[in-house]
Amino acid sequence: MGPGPGRGWSVAISIALVAAMLAAAMIPWWPIYESPAFFAAAGAAILAGCGIGLAGARWSWPAWLVAVAVVAAYLVLGVPVAVPDRALFGVLPTPDGLVELVAGAALSWKQLVTIAVPVGSYQALLVPPFLLGLVASTVAVTIALRTNRPAAAALPPALLLVAGIALGVVHDDFALEAGLAFFVAAVAWFVRIGIADRRAIAGGRRVETTLADARRVLGASALVAVALVGATAAAVALPTPPRSVVRAELQPPFEPNDHDSPLAGFRTAFAPDSADEPMLDVRGLPEGAGLVVAVLDTYDGIVYSVGGSDGSGPSGRFSRVPYRLDQPVDGGTTERIDVAVEGYRDVWVPGIGRLERIEFAGPRADRLAESYFYNDATGTGAVVDGLRSGDRYVADSVVPASPSDLASLEPGTSVMPPLPELPARVVDLIDEWAPATATPGERLAGVIEGFHRDGYVSHGLEGEEPSRSGHALDRIEELVTEQPMVGDGEQYAVAAALMAREIGFPARVVVGYLPGPGSERDASTGSVRFTSADRQAWIEVQTSDGAWLPIDPNPVPRPIPEREPEQAKVVSRPESVLPPPAERTPLVDDDAGPGSTPDGGDDGDDWLQAMFAGLEITGIVLVGAVALCSPFLAIVVAKLRRRRLRRRAPTAVERIEGGWLEFADSAADYGYAIVPTATRAEQAATVGGLAPLVLASVVDRAVYAPGGPGHGDDHRVWETVDELRRRLGVSRSTRDRLRAAISLNSLGGYAVSRRGVRS
Repeated sequence: MGPGPGRGWSVAISIALVAAMLAAAMIPWWPIYESPAFFAAAGAAILAGCGIGLAGARWSWPAWLVAVAVVAAYLVLGVPVAVPDRALFGVLPTPDGLVELVAGAALSWKQLVTIAVPVGSYQALLVPPFLLGLVASTVAVTIALRTNRPAAAALPPALLLVAGIALGVVHDDFALEAGLAFFVAAVAWFVRIGIADRRAIAGGRRVETTLADARRVLGASALVAVALVGATAAAVALPTPPRSVVRAELQPPFEPNDHDSPLAGFRTAFAPDSADEPMLDVRGLPEGAGLVVAVLDTYDGIVYSVGGSDGSGPSGRFSRVPYRLDQPVDGGTTERIDVAVEGYRDVWVPGIGRLERIEFAGPRADRLAESYFYNDATGTGAVVDGLRSGDRYVADSVVPASPSDLASLEPGTSVMPPLPELPARVVDLIDEWAPATATPGERLAGVIEGFHRDGYVSHGLEGEEPSRSGHALDRIEELVTEQPMVGDGEQYAVAAALMAREIGFPARVVVGYLPGPGSERDASTGSVRFTSADRQAWIEVQTSDGAWLPIDPNPVPRPIPEREPEQAKVVSRPESVLPPPAERTPLVDDDAGPGSTPDGGDDGDDWLQAMFAGLEITGIVLVGAVALCSPFLAIVVAKLRRRRLRRRAPTAVERIEGGWLEFADSAADYGYAIVPTATRAEQAATVGGLAPLVLASVVDRAVYAPGGPGHGDDHRVWETVDELRRRLGVSRSTRDRLRAAISLNSLGGYAVSRRGVRS
């Protein structure tokens, strides 16, 4: 039996060891808060729980009385330590604080995993560790002092440790320290239990008991030392797998893909009836800086949007913001802006740079604070219900410095969502403006200079040069093809981002407001009033130091020259109508030939004429059939030529990759939904069967193996491809095989939607 309540020093040691396990179990919670308030909440929970457990053991309280004591401690201590902002003088509970404390017992768990960390003492987010610590410490001390299984007292602290890991952060800071600290405390507790049990059995034999206790302590110490060395070595030598926590798996409450792209309705801001409407009044805006509405990083060839194709990437995860965010300065400056909303209505919250802190004011301040979400990867903020006239907020942000010399920049290393294949004319223009022999920075500077030099601005309004809206690939191709080049921020920003990505720079499109002719700056207050016509789009590129720098590719508005005339078409003159030849007078030959018949007929020519007539009809039919079948024959010939080029590629790796592409194209022609952006294994799984999966594995190994493919691997891959193509058609009807042979699926490409499914 473990230490009982009647032994003073024994009880004190037991409570101290249980408290040590509880304190170690609190370590994973620290990265969530990183605030002194956390120590107050955790310490108060452990002390109060241990005190309740000791009192219940000392006076033999029933279970219901222990539970009442826990609830009373929660209500009395909860507001000062778990909701300190609602405590009177910092120590006394208030009615509002009690309401928030009680509600936090049920609601703070979800809030905790949907908010950016560290959260400090924000609202009632300290309730989870305080409540769990209070309950765990009470139960652990009660088990240690009042049951016949005191070793089970390690279970409540263990559950507290697991809860801290599950509700904690994705990174593994303090993970090793927390595990080792809890392991040492738990071993010490088990040694304590073993010593107490041995002394109860040994009775008065103090010498034997002391020697046994010494051996037990030495053995436990050796075990702890081995564990410390092994855990440290493993943490250093072994790779750390991705950490899975609730925060990473929980579906965010704000989905950017549920809202239209801020770039989609760009032209509406310049309509004559809304261009002069005041949108935002901003104080503290740095000179020449822009107000960012949203940062877009995903382009599917039609729309530039926020948050990745399916919202699963870092740019698509929006979380609530606590009282502050720690942002590295990295050569930037910390600026504060005061924004008053006038005509602006949207879910996106305009700001500058990387947000550190935001405070809402006005009649909807509390509601906006509760529904504000932020994505730190792109620096984009949003409120679920949207901003409207009368709203106000103050934001502190780190603003990066504008680049002084684009030519000296080097590309960063961020991984961006994939882009569709660019039109050939766009690639040609990059080569024209920014030759590949130059450095990446020089090429980027050449592209931006090209837009400034050759571009002209028109929103396509009445009285302006015609300019089509939209930013799909065909519109971008039209922009770079027209002479002169005419568009607005919607096209220039997208084209510049695509070209920067092609050069090698991670690039994003920014939609916001720039001071322009319609904006008003008050010299006395320093405020800037943006109108609807101040809407603009520009780009951000990441440099080698990890900073995202704003770059404006838009040309300065100026008169647009007349369009260059199109190449004159050569019109051929109609041929002169010649009169029909004069009818020749037939010559009558009354002399019968030697082979003529008495009635003047010629039986020898009849069969020749009939044969020629038949051949003429057959030729006409054949020509018509060839004309009808020529498109299908062209498809078959194109596929045969493509297969020949793939099979005779110059390198073995290209021949192996070509073999897989031939199989994937054949599967697409037979109607399988082959997604071009999927991996080979995923494409093989779409077709089904073991053989495609084996082929995908062989191709991946041959392509990515350090030593390259082995001798003859390309021939074996193509033999397998031929067999798999034969299997695809063996169970099909002749009609299906013909339909696959003339299918355009593999020749015309695949129409892939933003979410990666076949359209």
